[in-house]
Amino acid sequence: MSHSVFAWERQRLWRDGWVCVGRESQLPEPGSQRTEQVGGVGILLVRDATGQPRAFLNSCRHRGHELVRPGCEVRRSTIWCSYHAWVYRLDGSLRKAPRFDAADDLGLVPVRCARWGGWLFVDLSGTAPDLEDTVGNLDQTLAPYETGSLHTVAVREYDVAANWKLIVENYLECYHCPSTHPELSRVQRTEGGEDFPSEGLWLGGFLDLRNSATSMSLDGSGAEWNFPLLDQDRTRQVCYHAFLPNLFITAHHDYLMTHRLEPLDAGRTRVVCAWLFPPALVTAGTDTAYAVEFWDHTNAQDWAACESVQRGVSVPGYAPGPLAPEESALRAFLRLYAEACRDDLPLRADTHTGGGIRP
Repeated sequence: MSHSVFAWERQRLWRDGWVCVGRESQLPEPGSQRTEQVGGVGILLVRDATGQPRAFLNSCRHRGHELVRPGCEVRRSTIWCSYHAWVYRLDGSLRKAPRFDAADDLGLVPVRCARWGGWLFVDLSGTAPDLEDTVGNLDQTLAPYETGSLHTVAVREYDVAANWKLIVENYLECYHCPSTHPELSRVQRTEGGEDFPSEGLWLGGFLDLRNSATSMSLDGSGAEWNFPLLDQDRTRQVCYHAFLPNLFITAHHDYLMTHRLEPLDAGRTRVVCAWLFPPALVTAGTDTAYAVEFWDHTNAQDWAACESVQRGVSVPGYAPGPLAPEESALRAFLRLYAEACRDDLPLRADTHTGGGIRP
C-alpha cells in the first residue's frame, strides 16, 4: 500500500471517527495518566479529580513538549511538563506557568472522549456521530457478557509486519482456519457458523465449539462456567465481533479476548491483545493460563499468515482472486472501505443484513 493511501486512512479512518484506546480500568484512580497514539497523534488519557476519564493532546501549550512519555503510565495530582515546568490541573486547565503573568487561557487541548462497555474511545475530529450510534446493536449482542465488569488478567503486545487491513480481513474469516490453525480447528468448528445482523460499525458472527471441547484451549479444557445471562445455544458458541476500525472482541462462554490495532505505517501494525475474565472466576482463583496460551499461540499463527500476505500482495503484478463464500464478512468490510474511499469519508455505521462468518 502506498504511503499516500496510508496518510489518507490516518486522517479519515483514525482521526475522523471513534477509535478504541483501551480499557477504562487502565486509569484506576484520580490522577492516573497514560498515553496512546491515534492516527499518529499523541493522546493523554487522564482520570480527573471527580473520577471521570478525560483525553487531551499529549502536548504542552508552551512549546509542545510531551506531558507523559509515549508508552508510560504515571499517577500525579496534576499534569506536569518536565521541559519548562508548566503545571495543569487534571481537568486540563493551566495551574502554573513559571514567570508568566497571563497564561490562564492556555489549557490543554481537549479530545472528545467516551466510554462504552468498559472501553475508552476518542474522536479526534470532535464531529463523529455519537458513540452509541456507532455501537448500534453491538451493545445488545454483548449484553450477556457484562463487559464493563470484566477483569483484565493478561495483556500481550505484538508488532506485526503487515498492513492493518490485512489483520482485519484475517479476523473476519475462518476459511483459513483448517490449514493455518490445527489446534483451533480441533476445538472449534470451522464451518456452519452464522452472521449477526449488525446495526452500527461492526461485523461479526459465531462458530460452534466441537462436542469434545469445554472451552477454547490447546487441549479443549477450561472453566466449566458460563456467563449467567447466556442462553443455552450461546454457551457452545465462539462469537467474533470486529468493531471497526480497531477493536476485535472474541466472546466465549467463560471469558473474552480482545485485539486492539494501532497502524504504525503502511506495512506495520501494533496489536494489543487482552484477556478479560468475569469477577466470579477471578475471585475463585481460576487459572486463566488455558485461555492466554491458546490465543497467544493462535495469534502467532495469524501474524505469520498476515505477514506472508503482506509480502505476497506487495509483489509487482499481483492481482487478488475471488472471495470464497466463507469470506462474507471480509466482503462486507471491503465494501465499507471502498465506500469510504469513493466518498472521501470515514467508515460509516450502516445497517447490514449479514457480515459475519458465513453469508
